[in-house]
Amino acid sequence: MPQWLIVSLIVVISGSILISVITSWLLLSPKRVKYEKTYKLGIKRGEIDEGFFSKLRKEELFIQSYYGYDIHGMFFPVEKGKKVVIIAHGITWSLFGSFKYVKMFQRRGFHVLLCDHRYHGLSGGSYTSYGYYEKDDLKAWIDYLEDRFGDDVFIGLLGESLGAASALEVCKRDPRVKFCVADCSFSDFQSLLKVRMKMDLKICIHPLIHLVGFLIKLKHGWSFPDISPIKGLEKTNTPILFIHGKEDTFIPLEMSLDMFRRKAGKKKLYLVPKAGHAEAFNTDPIGYEKRVLEFIRDIEELFEGRDRPSY
Repeated sequence: MPQWLIVSLIVVISGSILISVITSWLLLSPKRVKYEKTYKLGIKRGEIDEGFFSKLRKEELFIQSYYGYDIHGMFFPVEKGKKVVIIAHGITWSLFGSFKYVKMFQRRGFHVLLCDHRYHGLSGGSYTSYGYYEKDDLKAWIDYLEDRFGDDVFIGLLGESLGAASALEVCKRDPRVKFCVADCSFSDFQSLLKVRMKMDLKICIHPLIHLVGFLIKLKHGWSFPDISPIKGLEKTNTPILFIHGKEDTFIPLEMSLDMFRRKAGKKKLYLVPKAGHAEAFNTDPIGYEKRVLEFIRDIEELFEGRDRPSY
C-alpha cells in the first residue's frame, strides 16, 4: 500500500475520531440556562406570576438518585389528598419551565412536584443522558412519594420534550404510574439525531452518529438505541395522552403520531394548531387544560370504580 494512502487513512480515521469525541462532548454537555435565569425568563414570558409564586405554599426538596448525586425538586402541596403529579421539563431548562402547570393540577386536587433533571437546575449529574438515567431519577421521586403518602398514592407524570421521553420510559416500567401526559416527546433518540443532522447541518453522515454512540457506550455504558420511548409501547398498560404542536420544527410531529399508533389500550391524542416545540400550553392554555383534565378525570373514575365494592 502506498505510503501516501496509509498517511491519508490515518488522517481520516484520526479526524473522524476527534470529530466524534467533540460531538459526543457537545451532545452530552449542552449549554444550560442558569437556574435563576429560567425563573426570570419565566416571569418575562408570562409563565410565572411572581406574586402568585411567592405566596404559594412550597417545599424545596433534595433526594439522592440511585447513582449518588442529589436531585432537586419543588413540591406544591394541596390541603389534603393522595394524588400527585410529577412534572419534568425539557433540555437545557429547569423546573421553573413547568410552573405554568401547577395551578391547573391543583384545581383538580393534585399535589404538584416539579423536578430538575440531572445536569440541570440545582440537580447533580455531570452530563445529560436524554432519558437513560433521567427515567431512573423519576423513579426515585416515585419512591419518595410512595414513602411519604403510602402505597395507595395516585401518581401521574407530565413531561415536555426530554421530560416526556423520560416519563414514557418510566411508565413502561413502573405500574405505580397511573397516567402519563407526553408533550412533544421524541419516539427514538437515534432517529431524532438523524433528523436533526439533516435539518441543522444539511448532511446525512449516519456513520458519525454510530461512531459517537460507540464512544459513549465505551465511556458511559449506554448508547442511543437504549433511548427509545416507542419500543414496547404496545405492551404498556398505562394510559397515555400524547400532545404535540403542529408547527413543531424541532421534534417531528410524526414521532408522536407513531407512538400513538403503537400504544395499545387507553390513549388520547391532542394536536395543537400553530404551536411550536413545547409551546402547546402557551398557545392554547384553555384547550390544553380541558384536554388534560378530561383525560385524568376518566382515569380517576376508572380507579375509583375498581375500589368500589361489587354487589
